Amino acid sequence: MDDETRKAARILIVDDESANVRLLERVLEREGYTNLKSTTDARQALPLYTEFRPDLVLLDLAMPYLDGFQVLERIKPLISSQTFLPILVLTADITMETKRRALESGAKDFLTKPFDRVEVLLRIKNLLETRLLHQELARHNESLEQTVRERTERLLQTEKLATMGGLLAGVAHELNNPLTVVIGQTHLLRAGGAGTSLVQRAQKIHAAADRCVRIVRNFLALARQHTPQRGEVRVNSVIREAVELLAYELRTGGIEVVFDLDEDLPVLWADAHRLHQVLVNLIVNAQHAMREVPSPRRLTLATRFDRERGHVRLEVSDTGPGIPREIQPRIFEPFFTTKPSGQGTGLGLSLCKGIVQEHDGAITVESELGRGATFLIELPVLAPPAAATKAAPAEALPTPAAKAILVVDDESEIAAVLAEMLQRAGHHVDVAADGAMALEMLGRRGYDLIVTDTKMPVLDGVELYRALERRFPRYCRRLIFVTGDVLDPEKRRFLESTGAPCLPKPFDLDEVLRVAHHLLAS
Repeated sequence: MDDETRKAARILIVDDESANVRLLERVLEREGYTNLKSTTDARQALPLYTEFRPDLVLLDLAMPYLDGFQVLERIKPLISSQTFLPILVLTADITMETKRRALESGAKDFLTKPFDRVEVLLRIKNLLETRLLHQELARHNESLEQTVRERTERLLQTEKLATMGGLLAGVAHELNNPLTVVIGQTHLLRAGGAGTSLVQRAQKIHAAADRCVRIVRNFLALARQHTPQRGEVRVNSVIREAVELLAYELRTGGIEVVFDLDEDLPVLWADAHRLHQVLVNLIVNAQHAMREVPSPRRLTLATRFDRERGHVRLEVSDTGPGIPREIQPRIFEPFFTTKPSGQGTGLGLSLCKGIVQEHDGAITVESELGRGATFLIELPVLAPPAAATKAAPAEALPTPAAKAILVVDDESEIAAVLAEMLQRAGHHVDVAADGAMALEMLGRRGYDLIVTDTKMPVLDGVELYRALERRFPRYCRRLIFVTGDVLDPEKRRFLESTGAPCLPKPFDLDEVLRVAHHLLAS
């Protein structure tokens, strides 16, 4: 996050000691923060909050008229559940009970009086960077939802369902770059040795960004842009992982989860990621269906093995209102939904059906009004192909000494994330905005490794590689492609023909570093 954006943040100071207020104002102003408001009367905190809409609140606990806990209670209802508002508590009371009460009331961090200038500025910087990341993620989520609504509406209006694959894949590509930035920044934030509360916030932002990535992958899967990756799969493990992912939503929704799992199921040869998608979609649908019904709310997940037919049977049952018989034949159709406008795309069950059919299985529903619904999945137990062998464990490679690495990407934020990650690993990193600039830099000095995007102005990654073959062939064996372009089959064939590693965006920074060190050590 750039300093200019962070220092434009609105900061509200609430402390009954005017000396403390003046001290905080001087410290912040000297650091470049100019958008400040303050009060020594706690009764003015709520009106000031409503008028000023701060990005950060510095709040004393021990005050006359209203103490800090009472102020927190009054502000809390005004903060959206989707908003991260950092409230930094100022207190001389460092007992565990005080900390617990403040955190339960909505505080995000503590400052102990008397203040240390460096600590004040670092905690404020960390909290504001987390808020900015959260806001950026919210904007990307809104952009995703808006884009999907607009594209879907256009698709339905023109009745050209044949274009759906390219349309959804195009949306996915447009989102890969900003998602790469968000995930990369949270990775660096977590790895930067920040405080526990900041790391926890970064983890939550990373988890939300991962959810966006899963949505994008769902679109690609629906668009037939994903090649199934089969392996040995234990269905019960996939079920438990899906429930674990949604545990918080299920718990806060008052839903009891019941497992009725056959522990003697055979191992399937399947795509674990795709089956996980199916389970998550079915569990989320069940959760939504039970929101409007009284307790008890119960989600039951059961597995059985039909030895005679050689099928694994999986059931997801809820105690929701049920599905009317007249619409049951349509629920697996793309874009069919019974949810209010803006609350569902109608793609989830269609995606589930496509994935199950890819596995030569079948999915059906049994339901009666007032008696819940049960989705039944049957998957055949297939032997792995003869060519499938267990991969040998990856050999541990030593971390190479400091190397010179050239990062080539026209997206400056992505280039910055890659550069910072590689620099933290001890390497010297230069950045080029396109292939032409990279060739100029290669003509002036040597590099041990090149990490390049494929889609850039002036000279893209494909033409850069071809130029390297002619002018600097040794670099063709020391090159990593990163790409968000999943649409062009010709480009995919080219990348495969080079034999160079190719990491799709949004990529995992640890994986980029692992591949880089593998090439450098080879």
